[in-house]
Amino acid sequence: MLLVLSYATSSAQSKQLLNIGQSDTIYSKILKEKRTIWVQVPESAYSKTNHPNTYPVVYVLDGGVHFLSVCAVINQLSPGAVPEMIVVGIGNSENRTRDLTPTKVKEARGSSAWVKDSGGGARFTDFIENELIPYIDNKYPTANNKTFVGHSFGGLLVVNTFINRPELFNNYIAIDPSLWWDNEVLTRDITAKLASEKYKNKSLFLSIANPLPADTEKDINVLIKDNSINTEGLRATYRFSKIVSEATNSAVNFKYTYYENEDHGTIPLISTYDGMRFLFSWYKMSGKLVDIIKNPNTTAAALTTGFNTRFEMLSNHLGYQVYPEEEMLNNLGYMFMSHSPKKSLTFLKMAIKYYPKNANGYDSLSDYYRSQNDLQNAILYCEKAFAISGAEYHKNKLKQLKNK
Repeated sequence: MLLVLSYATSSAQSKQLLNIGQSDTIYSKILKEKRTIWVQVPESAYSKTNHPNTYPVVYVLDGGVHFLSVCAVINQLSPGAVPEMIVVGIGNSENRTRDLTPTKVKEARGSSAWVKDSGGGARFTDFIENELIPYIDNKYPTANNKTFVGHSFGGLLVVNTFINRPELFNNYIAIDPSLWWDNEVLTRDITAKLASEKYKNKSLFLSIANPLPADTEKDINVLIKDNSINTEGLRATYRFSKIVSEATNSAVNFKYTYYENEDHGTIPLISTYDGMRFLFSWYKMSGKLVDIIKNPNTTAAALTTGFNTRFEMLSNHLGYQVYPEEEMLNNLGYMFMSHSPKKSLTFLKMAIKYYPKNANGYDSLSDYYRSQNDLQNAILYCEKAFAISGAEYHKNKLKQLKNK
């Protein structure tokens, strides 16, 4: 879920406005300038009763344009299809071309003026690595799992970082990247580079837009044979994608997708969605575990083993300890309470094991024992819930149980 920072109203407007994330600034000694960033933290991070949480971090270039859409995708997909994540949008300076291009060129696309300061990508990446990431890690509950997202020149920097500093991020999403830059400099020798062990356990999703009007050619096999300036970007990105996807010596988890009905401006949202689904394809609960949960003959031991296996896998993928969501365990406990009490008890005990400071888990166990006509344990667990919450609700519930 998203972090709602405030609701604002004005005399001229009665509707409530929802703000997502918060704005911040960081001064960069490397860039010698102040940079604006936007940060969204999952709402669960602020729960005082949940198990201490850390979260993967998504760093988004051109944050002023793409921060909200990336937040929206992650808020929609988490926690079922992707983990909850912190999102950091990185604002641009006045010289976007300087920051996002990996090499200096004298001319591009028939002009020299707009590229005179090009080639600052390495310095900008230094800022991200040595200043921004440590700042975010120090201020927010981050885990050591990071994703880098960029569009156009931002995608160019994402690919450059993937090639030259793959250790900086676990995952990369390059949205219609400008791989035509400097005569396709990033495609040179890419096959030989991919043989390195440093690309192991790294994932890259790359998208390609159709640069032509919607009512014209869509077949990529036709477009890659075109020699006009209109298809230069598509051809460059397609060449890079084919080389990487066909590299037999590569350990990279790679996928590229051509969107025939999306142009350079419309492609970011769908690319972010598909990219996140690809990068975290292993995250969604497997059918095997669902079958174990649904099977009426499943034992409590088998349930526990199934959940332990899943969350051990998630922990190994993400690089930090992952626990079952308290809400999920609680919901499953109530779902099975009437017709499969052993399953119900297993889930509710898990909730207390992982979230011992949460009164809700003890309250749910009280309801469980009440459903089994075990008044003594119903009172015991209601007392534990009340001891944590001090809530009037638990006080009154306890009184009702003792009067039975």
